[in-house]
Amino acid sequence: MVIVVGGGISGVACAGELNARGIAVQLHDRGHKLGGRMASRVIRDSETKFDGHIVDIGASYFTASAESFSAVVADWQSRGLARGWTDSFHLATPQGVAGVRGGPMRFAAPGGLRSLVADLASKLPSTQITSNHSVEAVSFAGDHLTVDEVPAIAVALCMPDPQARAILDSKSPQLEAAIEATCGVVWEPTFAVTAVFQNTCWAPFDGVFVNDDAVLTWIANDGSRRGDHAPVLVAHVDPVLAAGHLADPAAVIPIVLAALQRILALTEQPIWVDIQRWTYARPLIAWADECYLDDDVNIGLASDAWAGGPRVETAWLSGTALGQRIAERLAAST
Repeated sequence: MVIVVGGGISGVACAGELNARGIAVQLHDRGHKLGGRMASRVIRDSETKFDGHIVDIGASYFTASAESFSAVVADWQSRGLARGWTDSFHLATPQGVAGVRGGPMRFAAPGGLRSLVADLASKLPSTQITSNHSVEAVSFAGDHLTVDEVPAIAVALCMPDPQARAILDSKSPQLEAAIEATCGVVWEPTFAVTAVFQNTCWAPFDGVFVNDDAVLTWIANDGSRRGDHAPVLVAHVDPVLAAGHLADPAAVIPIVLAALQRILALTEQPIWVDIQRWTYARPLIAWADECYLDDDVNIGLASDAWAGGPRVETAWLSGTALGQRIAERLAAST
């Protein structure tokens, strides 16, 4: 059996590729729902009329350029799971919004981006998915590869490098070599702050890239993104500020709200606020190769730190490529 660790889009894509090729696979994810950093939450107990609104609190959108991923996106669109959101975002400085920049079409999901990962996972038998499962150790000894002492013919680690490194048994020379060769990418943290307002109290926009600000890097108009026009904003915090408050995210909330007021010239205060910590939000660099599969030990790595990422599309490409390489390796060995 091949064991895939990580239930984000790269892990689900990897498991799906292996399953489609008839290879027994087990997917472990530590969360209670699949999705990874394509995370969505439903607003509950806010004591507002917006309870039930779905908010994307991880990745904000995705693009599609590769033919293979574009085909997946076209299928999602045909079934109403994804929609084109916008091809233009505003730009801002610390003093306020300063212009608009065009680009590729950014896609959103009416049911939240996590729903797209769930759709990919629906093609796997439910018995092949284990949620709320934190893998403790991937080990290699006596030519035997194990995940928490369960034998595996190959292991796919589909997660940020620091998390992969933490579960690889460094006592094994083979695994230590793999660690040193590939797990050296530094990841930035962030917080995603969701703010619900009574009314829309800002000039129209879809998203704002904030440049040269010490507090915010990005603001999403979630009502625009969702298509229901709810007065909900999601702001992403500068990684330096986030790094200094990882142990106390709530302390950042007043700073973020002041920055939203300053940049968007808000005329109201939010009526409900929440914050999500992302310790490993974004790799500072990305490997050009689509994924990694060790030559001596069948351990592979996939995430948006590969395939020239970091994007949702490259995470999918990376996981798919790793599934293909593992399948080809196993076929060649039989």
